[in-house]
Amino acid sequence: MLPHWKHLLLGQRKSIANMLAQGWRLKKIASVLGMDPTSISKEIKRNRTKVVGGPDCPKNDRFPFVCDNCPLRYQKSKCRCARWRYVASDAQAKADRRLTQSRAGVDATEEEFAAVDEAVREGVAQGKSVYAISKSEPVAGIASQSTLYSWIASGKMATKRADLPKAVKYKKRARKKYDYKGSSNVGKEGRKYLDYIAMRRENPGLYGAQMDFLGSVVAAKTAVFVLVIPELHYAIGKRLPKGDGKAVAGFFDDLESAIGAAAFAKVFPFVLTDNDPCFSGFEAIEFSAQTGEKRTSVYFCDPYVSNQKASVENINGQLRRYFPKKRNVDEYTDGYVAQSFDNINSAPLKSLGGETPKAAMRAVFGDEVARAIEEFVKG
Repeated sequence: MLPHWKHLLLGQRKSIANMLAQGWRLKKIASVLGMDPTSISKEIKRNRTKVVGGPDCPKNDRFPFVCDNCPLRYQKSKCRCARWRYVASDAQAKADRRLTQSRAGVDATEEEFAAVDEAVREGVAQGKSVYAISKSEPVAGIASQSTLYSWIASGKMATKRADLPKAVKYKKRARKKYDYKGSSNVGKEGRKYLDYIAMRRENPGLYGAQMDFLGSVVAAKTAVFVLVIPELHYAIGKRLPKGDGKAVAGFFDDLESAIGAAAFAKVFPFVLTDNDPCFSGFEAIEFSAQTGEKRTSVYFCDPYVSNQKASVENINGQLRRYFPKKRNVDEYTDGYVAQSFDNINSAPLKSLGGETPKAAMRAVFGDEVARAIEEFVKG
């Protein structure tokens, strides 16, 4: 049985206009489009356009409802009736406008909307994303991510656009570029960003990681070290002595000990980072302190092009909810740091099909490796 009604696309409406101009019969048009003739008839009558005023023509009260194939359509002296045409672009605009108006308002009861409004307010206050909120109770089943954004943008909710995470970016402009004192390109041949791109092309199945330090105040003696697996959005981190390259190498040594040399080589075959002087001793990162064998390869982004390691920069932005710029990292406990990373890894992401980075890590590398990394971060 042919469908009586469904949304038509612009291309289908263009086909209708062409067939009307050629004088096709209603049943033939419907057959070509795979629809019921009643639907085609209603579409033409509902979305036709009056191009010339005048008294109504009795012929336009029945199919084809327009003058597209009328022999008198160009002879004004013989026909002084109103002229109707079916114009595909106009028909599409009318249909879109009607659809938008039909969906105006809030598709929920007053009680349901109040519960959703409160859940969004609490979720935003906790730093959750709109997507994560849409999957939680009591929002799930009432409002999707796009619906929540629409309600917020239209001012229906107590939460405003500026309240959303990262909706407003606060960044005081730097007066001059940061000078990486102590950083050098010596020995970095074959480790630049283009070398990294070439390596990824030759090894498309590798995951690898990006690393960086979360910036801290000048008075701080420690900083949060961040290691991210981009495809999984999975973040690993600890607080390390600030500006200490040996501590970074020690981080990788401890991580290798926690998960095993074989698993380390599988999870971290390469690391992409910036030109921070802390990473200038990259050989200590690349070679295992246990076996002396090469365990990973370190590559460097171009200076002042932070978007080349966009994933770790994104995680750094999320970590700012837990480590504000003007707070001294030394004031936090190791347990607080570990919990911050666990919160990020436990948030459902649309890019992962609604799953969490923690679940993605287990699915790709197995429960044993994922559990060992979690214990490493807590320790």
